[in-house]
Amino acid sequence: MTRLLHTLFVAPLGRLPHAVLYPIADVLSTLLWWSGYRKKVVLANLQRAFPEKSATERQAIARQFFTHLAEVIVESLKHFKANRDDLAKRFHHVNPEVLAPFADRPPGVLLSCGHYGNWERYAVTAGDSLPLPIMGVYKRLSNAFYDDLICRTRSQFGTELVEMKAVSGWMVTERHRAKAVTLAVDQRPLDPKKAWWMEWMGQETAMHFGLEAFARKYDMPVVFFGLRKAEGKPRGHWEVHYELITVSPKDWPKGALLQATYDRLEAQLRRDPACWLWSHTRWKHARPEGVPLNHVEVPKVDATRPEVAEE
Repeated sequence: MTRLLHTLFVAPLGRLPHAVLYPIADVLSTLLWWSGYRKKVVLANLQRAFPEKSATERQAIARQFFTHLAEVIVESLKHFKANRDDLAKRFHHVNPEVLAPFADRPPGVLLSCGHYGNWERYAVTAGDSLPLPIMGVYKRLSNAFYDDLICRTRSQFGTELVEMKAVSGWMVTERHRAKAVTLAVDQRPLDPKKAWWMEWMGQETAMHFGLEAFARKYDMPVVFFGLRKAEGKPRGHWEVHYELITVSPKDWPKGALLQATYDRLEAQLRRDPACWLWSHTRWKHARPEGVPLNHVEVPKVDATRPEVAEE
C-alpha cells in the first residue's frame, strides 16, 4: 500500500517545478497551523528561548516556522527525481575549500551542525560539493519502503549513510580513510543522567557528547557549517557556509567543542529563528539532581596548530 500511494501521489508531486510546489507549501503550512500540529510544542519552545519577545512576536515566528517546515517537506519531494544542476543552483556550498586541507589526512574532519534550514537537501547535495567523501548519520525509519527510498535519495550524489547504532564501529573500521563525518548536535539525549548539560538559548540543555568523544578519540578537526537564506534570491535558495572551529580538539577544554557549535547555532536562531526545528521537544528533560551544569570557556582563536589549516 505504501509503495502504491507513493507511486500515485507522492512521486508525481516531486516532478512538479518548484514554482508550483511553493503554493502547495503555503496550503500545507495553513493546514498544519490550523490543525494544531505540534503547535503547543512550538510555542512552548519559543517562549523558553525568547522570553523577551511578546506573545504576538512569538506567534509570528511560529507561523513562519510552519511555512518553513512545509517548504522543507515539498522541497524534499524533488529529491526522489533530483536534478543535480538545479539543486546546485538552489543550494550553494559557498566555501567548501575550508575542508580541502583535510582531504588527504585520515581520519578526516567532523562537520558539526544543527537541524536548521533544509537538512535533507544538505545530505543530498554535499556529496557533490565537498573535496572529500562525506558520511551522514541517520536513524532507521520504521517504514521499510521509505527507509530504503530516503537512504537511496540522500546518497544518490555521493553521501554515505551510516545508521546511528553502527557509527562507533564504522569510525573504527574507516579510521584510515579521510572523510567528512556530519553530526547534528541538537537532538535530545534519551538519558538525561548521561547527558552533558550546558546553558543554551538561556536554558539548561542536555547534549549528546558524541561530537566531543569522536573528535578527541580520533584527533579530528571540527568544522561548523551553517545555512542561511541566499540574499536577493527567490524562495528556496540557500547558502552553506563552513567555519573551522579547531584543528586540535585534544587541546581544548572538555565541552568546549560542543559549546562552540551551540554558540554558532544560537547565532543562527537569533538571526532568523523560524528555520530551526521548533517542533521537537528539545527541553523535555530537567537536569537531574547531582548532575552538574557545565560552564566552559571557549578559546577565542585556535592557535595550537594553525599551519594545518593553511597548508
